[in-house]
Amino acid sequence: MLSANRDQWPEHIQERYPKSGRPWFLYSIALLFTVFIGTFILIGVERVINPPLSQKLLAYDVIDKNNVEITFEIIRPLEMNVWCLLRAKDFYMSDIGYAIIEIPKNGQDYQEINYVLKTTEEAYSAEIVACDDKADSRLFVYSQFAPGVIAPVQDPPAISSGL
Repeated sequence: MLSANRDQWPEHIQERYPKSGRPWFLYSIALLFTVFIGTFILIGVERVINPPLSQKLLAYDVIDKNNVEITFEIIRPLEMNVWCLLRAKDFYMSDIGYAIIEIPKNGQDYQEINYVLKTTEEAYSAEIVACDDKADSRLFVYSQFAPGVIAPVQDPPAISSGL
């Protein structure tokens, strides 16, 4: 019967069954897993402290045949100027109102905005297409007014009416 103490085994048995080395493979897997989880937690904490830019349409109300009020919210980093593209469409999904509005930084990360968008006829739908930190963003699609329709000029803080 062999003892539990490996050093007391006969020499030929110790050679046949060498000491197992440290499980470096398992240590490296544990280290990679810890780094992955730590990175995931750090990214989550950073996003809570400094939220990315996001927008959400809350409501729109057709005031009359030439105006639609769009209510939306933005969440942004505190020191970011934001431009948002708003548009209204008719029953045939052609643009009847289009505006890129500027929302300057104000020291708040959440802001709810009401904007009255001028339209050429009664709106069937309204939307906030995108928001970005650049006025000439590639996220802003071109206006799609029907041929012969003249885009209404928008009130400030609009910087573009889709002309």
